[in-house]
Amino acid sequence: MADRCGRRVLPTRWLGLLLCLLMPLIVAPARAAADDPPVAVQYHVSSSTGDDSAAGTSAARAWRTLARASAHSYAPGDALLLKAGDRFAGQLVLQSSGRRGRPLRIASYGAGPKPVIDGAAGPDGGYSEAILIRNQQFIEISDLALTNTVDRPSAGQRRDWSFGIHVINDGEGMLEQFRFQRLTITNVFAAELDDTSEDAFNRVAVSGIRFAVEAARGDAPPAFFRDIVIAENHISRTGRFGVQIGHRGRFTGANDAHARDPETGFNRDIVIRDNHFVELGGSAVQLAGARFALIENNDFERTGSSVVPARMVGRGSGAWVINSRDVVAQHNRSRHVRGYKDSYGLHVDFGNRDVLYQYNLSVDSEGGFVEILGNNRNIIWRYNISVNDGLREKDGNTIWLSPWSPEMEPSEGIHIYNNTIFVRAGMYPDLDFRARGARIWNNIFAAAPHAMIGEKYRAVLGGARLQLAGNLFFGRISPKLRELDPSSVTGDPLFACPGSQDAAGYVIAENSPAAVRGASEPHPVFPAAGQGIFAHISERPVVDFFGQPIPEGSPPTIGAALPAPR
Repeated sequence: MADRCGRRVLPTRWLGLLLCLLMPLIVAPARAAADDPPVAVQYHVSSSTGDDSAAGTSAARAWRTLARASAHSYAPGDALLLKAGDRFAGQLVLQSSGRRGRPLRIASYGAGPKPVIDGAAGPDGGYSEAILIRNQQFIEISDLALTNTVDRPSAGQRRDWSFGIHVINDGEGMLEQFRFQRLTITNVFAAELDDTSEDAFNRVAVSGIRFAVEAARGDAPPAFFRDIVIAENHISRTGRFGVQIGHRGRFTGANDAHARDPETGFNRDIVIRDNHFVELGGSAVQLAGARFALIENNDFERTGSSVVPARMVGRGSGAWVINSRDVVAQHNRSRHVRGYKDSYGLHVDFGNRDVLYQYNLSVDSEGGFVEILGNNRNIIWRYNISVNDGLREKDGNTIWLSPWSPEMEPSEGIHIYNNTIFVRAGMYPDLDFRARGARIWNNIFAAAPHAMIGEKYRAVLGGARLQLAGNLFFGRISPKLRELDPSSVTGDPLFACPGSQDAAGYVIAENSPAAVRGASEPHPVFPAAGQGIFAHISERPVVDFFGQPIPEGSPPTIGAALPAPR
């Protein structure tokens, strides 16, 4: 076909077809530009120089109050920055989310001390939370200081609640990616605290950082958190917990780890690392309904404290887990735990499975060294050092295996091996074994003169038995325990400095009777080893407490540490 000038042209129907084919190429650049994320905005808040009528988009045009910052809707990638050295009264409420690759950031700007958010100093009274996050995700909070000593709660706030940061999922489905780093959280106390009864103790909800999932009802999609990192924070003087991450499970049916859906029934991929917890009324870390959780290289000092007696529950282990699975706690240091119940360096509560505690130091815990309650499966306790644990006169234990759980169901699959245990003069911790058996091998049990491990001894095993092999006994150790170990070793382990509260004091000499005298027992299986956040965790131990490679092909050394290298 030709036009009036004699040029060939396509028929209209072919021209339309060609335009349809070329259109995606023509509009593609415009579509890509529309999908590009907008430029992130940094919003500034200064209680000393700000003005809530300002734009907030620079230090010179900063907002003044947390109320103004809370009212704003932020876009993914935005940042909310609080001026260093300023103090902010009241509550920050985050009602916006980031997205993958573009988190919402809350941090500080300028030189000086960390900005302080005081949740208790609101004009109409204190808030339950200094920072509240409900049904939001992809959030990073860093380099702030938080405090919340609530004396006069504002309207609608609970008298027995107080948090530094409170993150809530009461919707449906998954909320993910939270990073809380380099925070200082101190003096977090509820207005009302009654620790005179067990019910009151369990009702108190006070934490430096808390994640809470409400249980899904009926056929609603299950709610849970995923990808939480809490690192390099200093948390001190709270009424109860330092960090608490909870998932209540579904309202119907059992809530233990064995019955939950493995994909959606837990908060998942949790890392709590390099934090310092000091003088907490309860425990430093509690995980309820967690899966794939790593508690690593933290310091727990004086948990279960009562230094503020009217505001602290006065009972708590360094860290513990309940109704959880696939959990590792390693390279933590727990010192001077106190409390009238529990109050161990670490403990495993009820309803858990596949929990590994290794390379931890526990010193001067009032409750004891090993606490494993009921309805647990496959609990591994290896290569830890215990010094002067179990000093409580009533129910102070070196090892306590209890069936305590809703159904009083004894635990099974307990493996306690290659730990080093020392108690000083004047200590007499008990041994209490009520479980479906346990394997206990290659541990050093050492009691100084005028001390004894197992002064009281109880074993209720329901037809199962304790399997002991290759343990070293030195000093007064329960004869009932000794007689269960036909391959035991007796003698001074030749510690570098027995009685020291430093782990280095429990390195053994090259000529120690513990060296290459242990029993060659099969290692338990930890199914999650080498996966995800456990990529650096080996199923079989390959180093001792101090990181020395464990040689292969020779009898194992007894205890947590190989002889000191020459």
